[in-house]
Amino acid sequence: MIRAAVSIRLISLHLVTNLGSPGGSRRLTVQTSRKIRLINEEELGGIELYRTISDDGSALNPVNIPKEVILRMHRLMLLGRAFDERATTLSSVREIGTYAPHRGQEGAQVASILALKESDWYVPMYRDGAGMIAKGYAPEKLFQYWGGDERGLSPPPGLRMLPFGIPVSTQIPHAAGLAMVEKWNKSGSLVFTMTGDGGTSRGDFHEALNIAGVYGLPFILGVENNQYAISVPRSAQTHSGTIAQKALAYGVDGMYVDGNDPLASYSATSYAAELARSGRPVLIEYVTYRMSYHTTAELVSFKLQPQEELRLWQTKDPIARLEKYMLKEKLISPEEIERARAEVREEIRVAVEKFRAIPAPEPEDIFSYMYSSLTYPLAEQMEEAFGRYPSVKEESAVQPPQGGSLKELNIRNALNLAIKQEMERDPRIVVYGEDVARNGGVFQVTRGLSEEFGERVFDTPLSEAAIAGIFVGLAIGGRIPVAEFQFEGFTLAAYDQIFSHIARMRNRTRGRYALRGVIRFPYGGGLHSLEHHSDSPEAYFVHTPGLKVVVPSNPYDAKGLFAASVRDDNPVIFMEPKKHYDSPRENVPEGEYTVPLGKARVVKEGNDVTIVTYGAMVYPVMEAAQSFQAEVIDLRTISPIDFRAVVSSVEKTGRLIVVHEAPRTAGVGAEISAYVAQKAMLSLKAPIIRVTGYDVVDPLAKLEDNYTVNAQRIAKAIRNSLSY
Repeated sequence: MIRAAVSIRLISLHLVTNLGSPGGSRRLTVQTSRKIRLINEEELGGIELYRTISDDGSALNPVNIPKEVILRMHRLMLLGRAFDERATTLSSVREIGTYAPHRGQEGAQVASILALKESDWYVPMYRDGAGMIAKGYAPEKLFQYWGGDERGLSPPPGLRMLPFGIPVSTQIPHAAGLAMVEKWNKSGSLVFTMTGDGGTSRGDFHEALNIAGVYGLPFILGVENNQYAISVPRSAQTHSGTIAQKALAYGVDGMYVDGNDPLASYSATSYAAELARSGRPVLIEYVTYRMSYHTTAELVSFKLQPQEELRLWQTKDPIARLEKYMLKEKLISPEEIERARAEVREEIRVAVEKFRAIPAPEPEDIFSYMYSSLTYPLAEQMEEAFGRYPSVKEESAVQPPQGGSLKELNIRNALNLAIKQEMERDPRIVVYGEDVARNGGVFQVTRGLSEEFGERVFDTPLSEAAIAGIFVGLAIGGRIPVAEFQFEGFTLAAYDQIFSHIARMRNRTRGRYALRGVIRFPYGGGLHSLEHHSDSPEAYFVHTPGLKVVVPSNPYDAKGLFAASVRDDNPVIFMEPKKHYDSPRENVPEGEYTVPLGKARVVKEGNDVTIVTYGAMVYPVMEAAQSFQAEVIDLRTISPIDFRAVVSSVEKTGRLIVVHEAPRTAGVGAEISAYVAQKAMLSLKAPIIRVTGYDVVDPLAKLEDNYTVNAQRIAKAIRNSLSY
C-alpha cells in the first residue's frame, strides 16, 4: 500500500495507469512515446505523477500535441481565468450571488475537455466554469445562473452537457446512467465527469465507479484534487496515498496526473478516452490547487491555507507554465500572449453586458417548470400568489381496455402484466434494480421479464443511491427508466438523488432536461417483516415538488395506474401495498388501459360521512364503512391530490375522516384536513378526524398489531363523527 503523503512538492513526475483485475494482472501495449506505464496491484508501491513540462516550461517528455490544439488550449484557459476573475468580482459587489471560483484549476478542466470529441457528454461539477466554457457554454449563461436565474443552467440544444450539481459528487451516477445509454446505442461516445478530492469521500463516488466497472461503461471520472474541501486538507480526506489508486478496488483503470500541467492532462485524458471507448472506465486524479476561495460566501478557509504553500503553488500556475513552454518552443510570442489576454478580457466584458441585458424572468415562472403541465393545487397557489387562475390540462378519463378478455389477477400479477405490456409498447422502457432480472424481484413483480426483454431488464449492485442516480442519466439519454427498490425503508439512501435531481431537473434546466420514468417499491406493514421493511414514507415524496406519487389499492387500478405513470411526462413514485400483493384477486382486463393520475375514485357512496384513504387502508376502511352510510374515497394519487373530489363529498356529507397508515404528524391526512378546513369549513358538521399510524417507529412483529390501523379504530372514528 502507498503510504506517502500527498505533498505540494511535486517530485519525479511520471504518468501511470493502475490496471487492477480480479482475474490477475492486465497489461496494454503502449507506444513508447506516450511514456505511460501500466501497473497492477503487485507493482503498486511508488506511483509517480505524470508531467510533460516542468514549472519553468521545459519539456520533460516528447509533446505530440498539434500546435493549433495548444494555442486553443491556451486561449480557453485565459478565457476561463478571465471569467473566473470577473465572476469573483461581481459576487463581491453582490451583482451576482455566491460563486465557486476555479482559479488555478484551468489546466485540468480545459485540457481534459479538448481531449474529448464533440459527441462526448460532459457532466461537470459546480467549480468547472472553465471546463464548461471550453465545451461551448456561453459565459453570459453562467453569469446568469450565478446571478440567481435558473435559465442560466439550461444547456442549449445540441450541446452534450448536463447542468452541474450542487450536492457534492451526486452528478457522478448521472454520468454512469448516460454512459449506459451510449454503450447500448453503440455510439462510440463516452461520458466525462468531474468531482473534487472532497467528493471522493461521498457514497455517490464509490457507487457510480463501482457500477461503471461492473458494466464496463464508456466512462471517465476526473478528480480535481485541489488539496482542500473547504478547509479540510486532502490528508484528512482519505488515508490512501493517492486517489488514483482507488481505481484498483473497482477493477477500472486509474491515472495520476499533474493537473497543473495542461499538456500532461490533455495526453492522459486522450489516452483515457481510448480506454473508455473500448469499455474500460478510467479514474483520473488531476493533482492541482485551489488558488482562491471555496466560495465567495466563505472566505475563512482560504485564509487558513499557509502562505508558503500558496507561494509555492503560484509557481506552478497552469497558465504561466504553458506560456513558458510555448515561448521556449516558439509557438507564440509575448505580443501574441498580450493580444490573447486583451481579446478574452473583451469577450468577458461583452458577456457581462449580455448578462446585464437579460430581462428578469416572469414571477409566474416559479410555477411553470415543476411539471409538464400545471396541476390543480399549483394552479390554486398561482391564483393566490398572482390573482390569476391559469388554465389546467384536464386529466383524461380511464382509457378503455384495448382488446383482451378479463383475467383474475392479484396486484403482483397485474403489475407484471402492465410492465410487460408497456415494454412491448415502448422500446425505450428499461427495468432495473436489485434482483429484478434473474430473480424477478423479491416480490416477483418482474418475474419473466428479463427472459423476454434481455438487456432492457438488468440487475444492479446493492446501491440505492446509484439506482436513483443513473435514473437521471438514463432519462436524459432517451430511455424511460423503471427503477425498483426492494423495500420502502431502502429508499432513504436514495432520497438525495430523488429530491435534489430527479424531482428538480425539469425546473433547474427550465425544461431542457425534463425527466420521466417510474420509481417503484413496496410499502407498509401487516406482514410482520424485519425492521425497516414495514414503513410508509409517502410524506417525504409528497412534500417534494416535481414528483407525482401514486398508491394503488387493487389489481385493476395497479395495472391502469402503472400504465399511466410510465406514459406520464413526469417522474412518478409508485408505492405498492405489499400486504395486498397476493389478495384480493379481481377480474382485470388483459388488454392495455390507463387509469388517470390525479383522479380519486368513489369506492362507496354515502351521505353521512366522507372517509378519504388510499393504498392498503382501503380494505379496513371498507370493512368499517359497511355498517354506515359512509362515502369512501380512494385517492389513488396522493400528489397531486384530487382535492375537488374530497371537497365535493364533504359538501354533501358534512363530515370528514382521513385514514392512512403513515405516522400522523405532517402526513397526507394533515394536508387534506387543512385544505378542507380552508375550502369547506362551513359545510362541516363535526370536527375532522384523522385515523393514522402513531408518531412512533413501526414496531416489530410482537407489537405491530398495536400500531396497525384497523377496522375497529376506523369504526370508532365514524361513530364519534356521527354523534358530534
